[in-house]
Amino acid sequence: MLPILRFLTNYEAFLVTSRSFFALLLLLYVRNPMMLGGFLYYIVTSLVMAFGYNRWEKRWPFWYSTVVVDLLMVSAMVYANGGLDSDLYYYYFLTMAMAAFAHRWSKVVNVSFTTAVNGLYLLTLLLAPGTISWRDLVFRAVMFFAVSTVFPMLSFIEFQRQLTAERERLASEEKDRLQREMESMNREVAEYAFDLHQMAVLDQLTKLHNHNYFHTRIVVETEKAKQHGKPVALVLFDIDNFKLVNDTYGHLVGDDVLRKIAAQMLLVSKGTYWVPCRVGGEELAVLLPESDLQAGFEAAETFRLEIEKLRVPIPTGELLNVSVSVGVSSFPESCNNHQQLIDRADQAMYAAKRSGKNRTVVYAEGMERCEVHS
Repeated sequence: MLPILRFLTNYEAFLVTSRSFFALLLLLYVRNPMMLGGFLYYIVTSLVMAFGYNRWEKRWPFWYSTVVVDLLMVSAMVYANGGLDSDLYYYYFLTMAMAAFAHRWSKVVNVSFTTAVNGLYLLTLLLAPGTISWRDLVFRAVMFFAVSTVFPMLSFIEFQRQLTAERERLASEEKDRLQREMESMNREVAEYAFDLHQMAVLDQLTKLHNHNYFHTRIVVETEKAKQHGKPVALVLFDIDNFKLVNDTYGHLVGDDVLRKIAAQMLLVSKGTYWVPCRVGGEELAVLLPESDLQAGFEAAETFRLEIEKLRVPIPTGELLNVSVSVGVSSFPESCNNHQQLIDRADQAMYAAKRSGKNRTVVYAEGMERCEVHS
């Protein structure tokens, strides 16, 4: 029932369908010249409306004008076709149905038009030839008044429903659009913030964590070690003969050496909680949370042996061997605070360099008991 009501209260669909139907019915009366004129009027206007359905921009003024002309045409046909005895007075109902959407203009026009149609209909009943009882006259007038009032009301209610649905659809689309824009902006902000964070904490050459991040993180890790009673190890690396590489082959080769070593450190650290950093020119470091001195030594040896496998091409076409000297310390085994952790790993690292390079030294008290591994 509801789909039928929505169709009947759709001004455009109802108008085209009903006018076409009633135009065909007028074929029954074409022997009367007046009826023939009415038939031609209805069929021509219906065809124009059918061709302009839902696409002709200026169709609304045309349709509004036909509502007024229809009213006069129906009155003339009723009068010419027997007056009160004519069945054509039902065409008044068509006129009212077509006028149901007159509220598109304004409420004043809608009420005025409905009143005028009822008045003209009643005047036609009173003046038209033929005989009719007062009971039938009153019944026709009341029924027509009811139809002319209820149908526009139903049309208005349905139109408001459609208007509300359209507004909700547009509001939903606008909400979705704004949500998509907000999500896009949030993604851009997140990406920008991520890029800023990466620039702030990463060394741009090696993609390892930078000097500032290293010193911040080592404080955090030593404090966590104090609170939870778990050790933290530090491994410091110094690239062997790095100054000689720069002086002999140029800084581009030196940068390439740094990048390859850093890539190897990241590869070894993958899947762990280890924190590889670049703390100076050729000095690198790895923080190992929850690792004691022995675990630090084992990790340092893994890094050293993997780096030792690297070969870096140089301008002569040869491959350059790479190695590092490594020092290891651990909190609280080797020291009492984060600065001592750094200093003692640094002492062990320089002990490794003095001992012949490409080796790992574990810090021991006073360095007189340093363990050297090559």
